Parts: sequence; C-alpha cells; structure tokens
Amino acid sequence: MQAITVRDRSAGLAGLSLTEVPYPRAAENDVIVRVHAAGFTRGELDWPATWSDRAGRDRTPSVPGHDVSGVVAELGYGTTGLTVGQRVFGVTDWARNGALAEYVAVEARNLAPLPDRPS
Repeated sequence: MQAITVRDRSAGLAGLSLTEVPYPRAAENDVIVRVHAAGFTRGELDWPATWSDRAGRDRTPSVPGHDVSGVVAELGYGTTGLTVGQRVFGVTDWARNGALAEYVAVEARNLAPLPDRPS
C-alpha cells in the first residue's frame, strides 16, 4: 500500500515522500477506510504526535493527514454503527498514522456517515 510518509523532523515539507507501507490492521472498534480524500495541515509536522506514540516511542516513518473521507473497507472486532461499503468522513487519531494513504485505520467513534448521493 502506498502512503505519504515523513521520517526526518528537520526536513519539513521536503521530508514528505511516497512510500510502500503495510496495510493497516483494524484494532477493536476500528474501521479500515479506503481513502478517497484526505486533509493535511502544514503544522502537523511540528506536532509531537507526528513523531512519537502516546508512550513517547519514536513512530517514524509516520503518515500525516488527519482529516479523512472514504469508504469503509473493513470492520474491526466489536465495531458497530457502520457497515462495509458505507461512505464516511472524520478525523484520525493524532498518535496513529493519518490519512495520506490508500487505507487508514480509524476508531469508529471518530467517523460519521456521509449522506447518500442525490439521484
């Protein structure tokens, strides 16, 4: 799977690169979203969570971009309220990989259904 990743905090935007990364795994209450659109804020590269997890461990290479819109591709164990194939939008967790990728794991509670397309 391809994603935009960052590895070097001092490189700024020049440090973004297209990289092969593993397909995300859905944890309990997670959803795997096939990304159709993602947002990136330049300031994300300055956020501590871009570079380390909640325990303070290095998590590079990391995937920025935390606003997401797409289609539910997979449901993690215990996930309710969403279905495979459903169009959704939301925000990914800052201490996990973001949405500048083909697929992203997102906590279901951070997603909302998009309305049906008009006919």
